[in-house]
Amino acid sequence: MLLPTTASTVWILAIVSLLCLGSWANTLKLAGKWRFEYFYYDFALGMLLSAAAAAFVLGSARPNELTFQDNLVLAGYRQMAWALASGVVLNLGTLLLLAVMTVSGMSVGFPLTLGVALVIGTVWDFAAASQASGVLTLGGVLLLLAAVIVIALAYSWRLAEQQQAAQAALQADPRLKSKRAKPPGAALAIVLAIVGGIALSTFPHILFQATSPENGLSPYSAILLLAVSAFLSAPFFVLFFTTFPVVGAAGSLRGYLGGNKKQHFLGLLGGILWTTGLLTGLLMASGPRETQAAALIQYALHRGELVVAAAWGLLAWREFGGAGVRVRMLVAGTLVLFLAGLGVAAFGLSAK
Repeated sequence: MLLPTTASTVWILAIVSLLCLGSWANTLKLAGKWRFEYFYYDFALGMLLSAAAAAFVLGSARPNELTFQDNLVLAGYRQMAWALASGVVLNLGTLLLLAVMTVSGMSVGFPLTLGVALVIGTVWDFAAASQASGVLTLGGVLLLLAAVIVIALAYSWRLAEQQQAAQAALQADPRLKSKRAKPPGAALAIVLAIVGGIALSTFPHILFQATSPENGLSPYSAILLLAVSAFLSAPFFVLFFTTFPVVGAAGSLRGYLGGNKKQHFLGLLGGILWTTGLLTGLLMASGPRETQAAALIQYALHRGELVVAAAWGLLAWREFGGAGVRVRMLVAGTLVLFLAGLGVAAFGLSAK
C-alpha cells in the first residue's frame, strides 16, 4: 500500500485534507432546493465508491509489500468493530450538521456544530494527555466556547433583523403575508448543533481505537470499513429524518428518485470529497515520526475545517450579506476567537 514517507508528502496530504473537509458541503449548496436527507443517500454512496477505489488501487499497490487485504487479515476483530461503529456515529453527526446547515447556512452550521465538537474534543484530549498545560488548554477551551456563543448570538440577531425587514415589507404591502414562510428560529439550530457536536466529538476517538493499536487497521482498511458501515446504516437515519423533518414536510423515496442528474452527482461528489479529506488525514498521521509537523501545527490542521467552511459561507455564498454592522462584527469576532482558541489549545496540549 502507498503510505507517505517524506515531510513534503505529509504537508501536501494535510493541506488536501483541510481543504476537502472544509469544502465538501458546497456540493449541497450547489444542489439548490434539494433536501439534505436525499443528498445524504448519494453522499454515502460516494463515500463507499471512493473508499473502495482508494483501498483496491492505492491500498493494493506494491503487492510484494503489505496490502490492505493483508492488513484486514492481521487486524483484530475489535479494531474492525470500532471502524464499523465509527460509520454509524458519523451518519448521525453529519446528518445533524447538514440539518443545522439547512436551517442556518454554512457559515453558521459548521462553526456552531463543529465548534461544540471541538470544545468537547479538546477537553477529551486534555484528559487523555500525559503532559499538557491545564491553564493554556482551559484558556483555549474558553475561547472556543466563546466563539460558539458569539456565532449563535450573531445568527439570532441576524434572524431578528430579517424579521424586522419582513414586518416592514408587510406593512408596506399586506399581500406579502401569504407568500412568506416563517423561518425556523435560532433555538432549533442551536439544539441540533449541540446534539450533532456531541456525536461528531466522539467520532474521531472511536476511529482512533480502530487505527491506533499495534494490530490496528491501516488508513485504507479503516476508511473502507467505515464507508461500508455508513452506507448500510444511512437509510435508517435518512428514514428517521424524512419522517420527522427538521424543515418542511415529510419526505419519501419517491422524492429522492425525483432528483435530477446534477443533484445526484453533487451528492456523490460531496461523499468523495469528504472521504478524500478523511483518508488524507489518516495517511498524514501514519507517516514516519520524523516527517510529522509539530504538534501545534497538526492540531490546527486537523481541526481547521470549520474555519474553511465558514469562509466559504461568508465569502462565496454571502450568507451574511446585508447584515447590520453589529452582526458583521460578531461574525468577524467568531473567526478570531476560533483561530485564537485553536492556537492556545494547541499550545496547551503540546506543552511539555
